[in-house]
Amino acid sequence: MDERSRFLADAAAQRRERELGRVHAEIAVKLQALARGCLARRKFVNEIRSTISEKLAAFTDLEKSGKELLPNDEVLKWSRLLLRIKQLPDDNEQLGTFQWTIISEVQILSLLCRHIILSLDSSAKDTNWATMFLNKSTIVAASKVTTNIITVIPQSLMYISGARVAEIKIWQTFVHFLVVLSSSNGWLLVRNAPQNSLFVASNEHKPVLSAQALNALFSILMKSVKNDETLVPLFITQVLTCPAIIFHVNKANLDALLTSGLFGRCLTHIRNSSDIVESIEPQRTINLLGNVIHLGYLDEEVLSTILLSFKPSESLFVQTVKGRIVDWTWVIGLAMAQCTEFAVRPGEQSSHNHWHPIFGHYKLPIDPKTERSLRNVLRQLQMLWSYRIVSRLFDKALEGVDQSRPNGHVPVKDLGATFNKLWKKLGGGSSSEPIGEVEKETPPTLAAVVCQLYMTALSTMGNMKNEIIAGVCREDRILRQLWSYLVRWGGEGRSSSPSTSPPPLTAALALLARPQSPHAAPLTLFADAAAIVISILDEEELYERAVPFPLDELVHIARFCNYFCFRAVWSGYVDDRNSNYGLFASVHTLCMVLHVRDSRRSFVNDPKFWLAPDVKSSVLMGEFEKKTSRGILLMRKLSHLISLKERMLLFRKFVSADKSSIESSATLITVARNRLVEDGYRQLSMLSTRALKSTIRVKFVNQQGLDEAGIDQDGVFKEFLELTIKQVFDPALNLFHSTAAGVLYPSPTSSVHEDHLALFQFVGRILAKAVYEGIVVDVQLAPVLLAAMLGGRRLCAFDELSQLDPELYRNLTFVKKYDGDVSDLSLTFSIDEDFMGKINTVDLVPGGRTIQVTNENKIDYVHRMAHHRVFSQTKQQCRAFVSGAQSVLNPAWLFLFAPYELQFIISGYSSDIDLVDLKKHVQYYGGFHGSHRLIKWLWEIVEKDFTAEERRLFLKFVTSCSRPPLLGFSYLEPPFSIRCVEVSDDQDQGDTLGSVVRGFLALKKSQSSSRLPTASTCFNLLKLPNYNKKSVLLSKLRYAIHSETGFELS
Repeated sequence: MDERSRFLADAAAQRRERELGRVHAEIAVKLQALARGCLARRKFVNEIRSTISEKLAAFTDLEKSGKELLPNDEVLKWSRLLLRIKQLPDDNEQLGTFQWTIISEVQILSLLCRHIILSLDSSAKDTNWATMFLNKSTIVAASKVTTNIITVIPQSLMYISGARVAEIKIWQTFVHFLVVLSSSNGWLLVRNAPQNSLFVASNEHKPVLSAQALNALFSILMKSVKNDETLVPLFITQVLTCPAIIFHVNKANLDALLTSGLFGRCLTHIRNSSDIVESIEPQRTINLLGNVIHLGYLDEEVLSTILLSFKPSESLFVQTVKGRIVDWTWVIGLAMAQCTEFAVRPGEQSSHNHWHPIFGHYKLPIDPKTERSLRNVLRQLQMLWSYRIVSRLFDKALEGVDQSRPNGHVPVKDLGATFNKLWKKLGGGSSSEPIGEVEKETPPTLAAVVCQLYMTALSTMGNMKNEIIAGVCREDRILRQLWSYLVRWGGEGRSSSPSTSPPPLTAALALLARPQSPHAAPLTLFADAAAIVISILDEEELYERAVPFPLDELVHIARFCNYFCFRAVWSGYVDDRNSNYGLFASVHTLCMVLHVRDSRRSFVNDPKFWLAPDVKSSVLMGEFEKKTSRGILLMRKLSHLISLKERMLLFRKFVSADKSSIESSATLITVARNRLVEDGYRQLSMLSTRALKSTIRVKFVNQQGLDEAGIDQDGVFKEFLELTIKQVFDPALNLFHSTAAGVLYPSPTSSVHEDHLALFQFVGRILAKAVYEGIVVDVQLAPVLLAAMLGGRRLCAFDELSQLDPELYRNLTFVKKYDGDVSDLSLTFSIDEDFMGKINTVDLVPGGRTIQVTNENKIDYVHRMAHHRVFSQTKQQCRAFVSGAQSVLNPAWLFLFAPYELQFIISGYSSDIDLVDLKKHVQYYGGFHGSHRLIKWLWEIVEKDFTAEERRLFLKFVTSCSRPPLLGFSYLEPPFSIRCVEVSDDQDQGDTLGSVVRGFLALKKSQSSSRLPTASTCFNLLKLPNYNKKSVLLSKLRYAIHSETGFELS
């Protein structure tokens, strides 16, 4: 081989070597990349395993405690990764190689299975694995993961020997998973009944499920029921009892539900099988009620159902039912009757009751599963008294009341039986009622049925009474039409106009003999509604704008109420057992509301309007004195039937009899003038009731610590009472506050005083002692305090607020009349109170600070705010004050008076002084007599020169009270007296022979003309110098009464 050949061969060998080296290098690079990839994947897989194991480390068993579920989207992500990296061998030959890896995989898979099993019992949407199947965005991925796990489990079980306890737990977990995921019956979402998934989905304010999933499920159920009548009961008990489900259903499903006739079929089924409502859990009945009301609100066929046509040949109106209002009302009545069984009547509350935001005090607790959805259920119930439903129902029920025959009044034979049954379902009937009475009763009219519907709502949802009434009376015309209906019903269709027709007195009284009569509902509803509406009207609305009745019609209503209540008691229809509820209680409440408004500003313009008709007052008083049941009930309920003067005489007669029955010695107390309240409280609080009613003598100690001269013959005690009462009612003491008009009411911050309630009791005792002794004092108490003294006489809180807190009254009036959206004002059912610089939030209703004031509940807000300010805020102080007052004054005596009349007893009339009466009962001393020159000048000055205000100042100057006694000056104790004086008080030695002669002969001393008149109010005594000129008397007397010149005991 030549040189060239060797060179070429060497070059070829070198190329092969280089090529082989390159190939080897490429192989090495690929092997290295493969190795790095393998190691990276292994590391990644190990990290995934480690991460999953770490996140699911707590799920070593199926105990729920101490485990925090991961969100569904995170579980889905890790599940998909875990299934992708699984390394289960295909045959047993590889088992030994992958033994450790397989066991690790199986353990992690078991942790995942336990997490999914436990998540199915979660009530949270984000952690319950079952909710993944109800969302179109996750259902595919969740189904694939679940299917893959179910596929892998049998394969994994092949490699578990069960030799260790841990492997047995894994085996049990896999079997448990297969059982649970094979059937949905055990899932919380649909446990025991797949249809209950709707209930769980809607049991919160916002549904757990997405709107799409919920509507898909609703559509499936509805389609199943649509063509299968046997499934209607299931639809009623499982779908319509879901809380506020209608709010979560879309328009397409709602339209299908209403147009397909399914809703009507449900109503008919319930009406024909009323026991279906009884089979529903009581706590879920309210959900059925809400959904039925909501669907009725949306269903035009329910709201426009009564077709009225007139047949001239038969001269009557014929009603035909072409829709489903009867079935709809029937179902509402059944549901409300079920709820009423567990409602607690007023006065029957106990610690075993529960508070329900809709029913008030309730015998059953709120279902915790549906508590969050109550807000939506409440919105549904409010639709029952919405303008849409109220106007439609009453327009049909009261249509034609202004025509010659009332359409809503005349029953039709073919509907009479239907309405009668419906009325009974609404709670108006009684199975114990005698058959004869039922046969005699005229069948209920549509008006009676509609009114009974709302009466049942009022009795069932007592906590929402004001809101229901506000909804029913949103339009004034409904109250006016209802009154017109009652007048025509009572007048048997007379053709005269309602304003001139006699009120339905005879027919209404007949209802008291038949308490189960269907015709009582319109009158009861009218009375309840009118009382609440009138109680929050201001004077402009009631008197100027004639809302809701013209004044002449209001007079007719007042006359009817007064006559009805009197005849009901006098004729024996009502006694103590049934006077506090039912028809009588409603009409009596309205009567008292009208009487209070008339006493404040008269609209009847007749002083004898409220007196008893056809029966002499002496007869009524005789019944009361004989203590007959009707006499006592009349005085307690309708004391205004007897004139105030006669009742006052009766009161004084009772007091005199009580005084004569007490045999007790006089009590002497010593009081320092600079410690009147402290000494009086310390000594009088210890006295028994008998001792306090007996004579009390007072010894004053002056500022030097010396006993004051004089003997107490009732005059000193009167002075003590006057001075003490003046101090304790002084707003500076902070027991009482004063309004701009000088009206006193308990201070909300009186608790700054130690034992402030004991002080209020003491104030009540001394004020009652003044009344007991017939001493008038110049104190104007708030009506709320006066009503409390009378045993809780019902007052209109909003009406009283105008005097008690004018600023709050104006603000509430603004809210009441606000035309816009009240929710824009950001008000809640709570009030912030400032107590000594600390702000306390007080709820007007339980949880009130979270309840927003809206247009629907603003009237209820006005009532509750006024009630809190007038009654609740000072309830403890009023109770203590009343306790003290009633320890002296028998409550049975106080029944005789209304609150404003009790004020007259305390401080006398606010009218001008009756000078004829005063001159007739005045007593003269020191030589004065009725024909004395100075006395004639005095009466001429008081009558002609003084103004009415100056006459009141003159009376206050002498008696310490600006008002005359209620029964006249003959009852003033001590009597009004005038004595001639010649010297100053400290030199005055009383009447002497010389002073009497000089006074009688009109002789004067030189210093008399320079002296001012003085008075001893404890004796009601005017000390008058013997002036020689009328002008001097006028100037001196005017100066004295305007200066309120002081005095001391003479």
